[in-house]
Amino acid sequence: MKKRICLLLICALLLFSLSGCKSKTPEEISAEKYEAMASAALTLVETYNNVAQTAIDNGWEADFETLKLMDQIADQTEEITLAVNEPANVDDARRDQLTALAEKLTTQLNEEVLPKVSEPCPKAVEGE
Repeated sequence: MKKRICLLLICALLLFSLSGCKSKTPEEISAEKYEAMASAALTLVETYNNVAQTAIDNGWEADFETLKLMDQIADQTEEITLAVNEPANVDDARRDQLTALAEKLTTQLNEEVLPKVSEPCPKAVEGE
């Protein structure tokens, strides 16, 4: 009796473990890639807005180089946002590229730009 119960339990475990091995359909993979891109884009937009407001609060709109960098990031952010809003025009390979770009820009904003603009702009202080 114990052997039969053990055998049934082993069969049940085997059945459950095999049912999890189903491969994903291209539609499921594509949907996951879109969700990853959309999530990365949302994080990027939130980070950009936070950094931009911090820059304005500390007078960095007086610094041409900072404005130029923020404009470049804004242009790339717009491209990513367009892909999120019009997903039919973007294939999975491009989604991967845009997700990586969004993550790179978010990192750049957090690690390079935000520390800089968190301090008062020297050009703004000189102009006062």
